[in-house]
Formats: sequence, C-alpha cells, structure tokens
Amino acid sequence: MSQETGETRNAIIEDDNKQLQAILDANKRRSEPYWIVLFAKPSKQSVDGKPTLVKHMKAYPVKPQSQVGMVCGRVDNMKGTIDWEVNMPQKPFDFDALQGLGATPCDEMVVETTTIPGAYITK
Repeated sequence: MSQETGETRNAIIEDDNKQLQAILDANKRRSEPYWIVLFAKPSKQSVDGKPTLVKHMKAYPVKPQSQVGMVCGRVDNMKGTIDWEVNMPQKPFDFDALQGLGATPCDEMVVETTTIPGAYITK
C-alpha cells in the first residue's frame, strides 16, 4: 500500500477541524470572547529513540502569552468571528530547497501575524 502526496497533511487538517468544531460547539453559548490555542508539548514517548511532540488544542477564558510555534484564535460568538494569530516556528526554513526534493513552486502564502516583537529572522 502506498501513501499519496498530501494524505497525511489532509488527515491532520481533518483531525484539527474536528477538534476545533468540538471546542466551538462546547463554547457556543459564551457571550464573552475566548481563545482557542493550538500548541505542541514534548511527549513522554519517543519514536526510534527520537523525542516527539504532542499536539494540544484547548479553549481558554483569557488570552495566554504568545509563544513562538503557537496558534491562537480569539473567538467572538456575538460577531461570529475567529481572529487568528499565527506565531510560526522561529527556525529559518529554506523553501527553495524543497524544489530539489520534487516540490513545485506555488502562490500559497502564510502570513505571520505574531505579536512577539523581533521573533523572526527575515531575509
């Protein structure tokens, strides 16, 4: 059995969407804004002797302090909006190197919306 390109990514996105929808459903009666936070914590488990991370998605009544690698969404049920703050990992990434692995350039873009001053190295 072979794995198709994007199969893992699609499964992760589907799982994230289910978790997000469950949190939204559980908090739909809230009249005050709240925050949904997606982050990773070190796991007690390892794979082939390498440390692993566990993904967490939780609702908070107050906004946690922004951290690199954390995604935080302010949910306002009264307005029907979620305003996302994306704090991308700090490690510089060479997107051009992906083409050497067979990736093709595209027009997709992630906008860094961090509130962490000076958190990123830019070209």
